[in-house]
Amino acid sequence: MKKNIKLLILAFTTGLALYSCKKDSLDRFPLDKITDLNFWKTENDLKLYVNSFYPTYVVGFGSGNADGTMQPYGVNVSTLVYGDLITDNAAPNTYSKVGTDEYIAYLSGANDSGGWKFEGIRNLNYFLDNYKRGNLANELVKPYLGEIYFFKAWDYFDKVKLFGDVPWLEHSLQTNSPELFAARTPRAQVMDSVIMILDRAIEYLPVKGSEANNRLNKDMALFLKSRIGLYEGTYRKYHSELGLDGSKFLNYAVQASEALLTKYQLAQGNSSTVYNGLFATESYSANTEIILWRQYDGSLDYGAAFSRYFAQNQRHQFGATRSLVDDYLCTDGLSISSSPLFQGKGSIQSEMQNRDPRLTQTIANFGTYQLSSTTIMGSENAPLPNLAGMNGNKCATGYRVAKWFYNNPADWNRVTNGQQAAPVFRYAEILLNYAEVKYELGQATQAVIDQTINKLRDRVGMAHLTVGNEPADPRLDAIYLTYVGGKIAPLLREIRRERRVEMAFENTRWDDLMRWKAGKLINVPIEGIKFVQNQFPKVVIDKDVYLSAEGYIMPYAKTLPNGRKFEENKAYLFPILIQDLLLNKNLKQNPNWKDN
Repeated sequence: MKKNIKLLILAFTTGLALYSCKKDSLDRFPLDKITDLNFWKTENDLKLYVNSFYPTYVVGFGSGNADGTMQPYGVNVSTLVYGDLITDNAAPNTYSKVGTDEYIAYLSGANDSGGWKFEGIRNLNYFLDNYKRGNLANELVKPYLGEIYFFKAWDYFDKVKLFGDVPWLEHSLQTNSPELFAARTPRAQVMDSVIMILDRAIEYLPVKGSEANNRLNKDMALFLKSRIGLYEGTYRKYHSELGLDGSKFLNYAVQASEALLTKYQLAQGNSSTVYNGLFATESYSANTEIILWRQYDGSLDYGAAFSRYFAQNQRHQFGATRSLVDDYLCTDGLSISSSPLFQGKGSIQSEMQNRDPRLTQTIANFGTYQLSSTTIMGSENAPLPNLAGMNGNKCATGYRVAKWFYNNPADWNRVTNGQQAAPVFRYAEILLNYAEVKYELGQATQAVIDQTINKLRDRVGMAHLTVGNEPADPRLDAIYLTYVGGKIAPLLREIRRERRVEMAFENTRWDDLMRWKAGKLINVPIEGIKFVQNQFPKVVIDKDVYLSAEGYIMPYAKTLPNGRKFEENKAYLFPILIQDLLLNKNLKQNPNWKDN
């Protein structure tokens, strides 16, 4: 079987990917010092320059200690895993202030620290301004040009998600360039430009299997187009205040998804382990589902301290929420509100019986996914999670996340040279994108659902979703009515449910809430497991843990007694840092955020 893409990203200096121990010209000439006198003459020059963008955009788990913070979200650099910590899927030990009036970092942060950063765009544009100087043959240049357009489209997409209108820059800038002090470019114009350059990337990148080793191909650009099309199309639909038609973006998503639908297959295996195993490996070279991934290489002392600290639950000391757990269906395809198979919420053991197998492969039931080594931090109370009042890194809700848990002490002991691989683009997302976009276009037939949602369910032995016979779920309907302003159609509810379940802790939930204009779902009370005293005899109620009337752990009962309050009038966009506004008087703050 032909191997999938491997983006082997080695140690980088400023602007340089070291693919061997030999130094090269970019060591001597930083990006802002390269001139036509010393660079751009050979294909290798282009390759070396483009290499430097891979770790910036294909982050995976980061590298080395992997302990940086991604702003403005305030989560660990491994956003692939930890991005959900600002959503209703997770509860870190210290609650997230993102989306609330408590989010004030923008008032005092240094310029460039709040996501309003254009260094990457500047360096990408520098390539576009200079690559022709070597008069190289088009066929040599095209793959690298395609990579640059891919990264630029991805960068701008992320900026639009954060800020809406952003300056569109065509060229690299100098300190006196007037564009530095220009106003923002309207969202519609930026997103049209994003699609334009992404189409160029699709045109220029090689077809899958013909790309050079460890480099991008057309399928990856098509994946990004599917994601962008769905996001922008639905954002425009549900944010009608923009006055923008999203239909063309929905159709972009359809076209890109259809180009990939028959080219990949979901990984298969034992229904009780296959889903969890998908996220606990050191290689995806033979995997039929992973479209883009970041690989680490121990032979070159290149890795990331991810598996060790995830096993310890050291980063953020978080747990999943009851809100997420309650969304998993029972094995008969019915909700916990209506299924006779549901065993109730009397304990974590009872509520996990007869549920979608992805639940117990995402959230650790007591006695499962025990750490292999009792000497590593995090295993103090195994098989129980470390609640408040117990020693060890805490799990705020008692729902310890098992997805991403790589039970390999050898990899833990590699520390900064950890080799757990990071899947960045996954075929399952294409199936979910396609199901949702077809619904939004009024085309979600049973055939579409069978081609998408039901394939995901087949992998884990779940009952099919039938159009027109969707399960009743008064619990979830009531949540939508209370927090989003109204119930949604049952089929759309189930498509969204499937997305939440399949993509939990893969950094898609925040984007989904934003584009659906459903940010207030983070206001759903944060609750954890049903606390059973005889399972935790040393934990003291109303001292170590605080419980709801139903007996569920409330991790923020004292620190956030009124819960998170999403600021609907402003929090769908992040604020621009005050320092950035001071530097450019033509910038205007996003609505209802402070500007001085």
